Amino acid sequence: MTLPPNLMAEADLFFSYLTADDLSDHSERLILAAGKRETRIHVCSELYDEIASALRSDGLSVDNVVGFLDRIRVVPHQPLPVTVDIATEALKLYRDHGGPRKLHYFDSFHVITARYHSLPLVTSDGYVLEHANEFGVEVIDLTEI
Repeated sequence: MTLPPNLMAEADLFFSYLTADDLSDHSERLILAAGKRETRIHVCSELYDEIASALRSDGLSVDNVVGFLDRIRVVPHQPLPVTVDIATEALKLYRDHGGPRKLHYFDSFHVITARYHSLPLVTSDGYVLEHANEFGVEVIDLTEI
């Protein structure tokens, strides 16, 4: 797969790469391409809160969460700030599509940030992949990288 020059990634990429899960090979390909400057990875600034919240809810100590966040620095990426407009649209999207087995709260911020900046969103989230056209965002399935 040829990657676009700029794209947006969500937490799946970082969790997969740093925990060596079943998508780590795909994540590593994307991160290596970014390291070679074949593509540039952007993220929504909410990503860091999403990761910290997920790790804390799994019972990790604050020190371990800080350590995990420090490891994110090895992944070349550029954060994009959440603006009032992005937050408002993300909450509207979540209101309309959120819930169990549907759109996750933090994913609504990733989707809207990607749409706002006209960036394709790399994700492995089935709901986002399935509803990309409805959300008005281009998606790249992480499993296809």
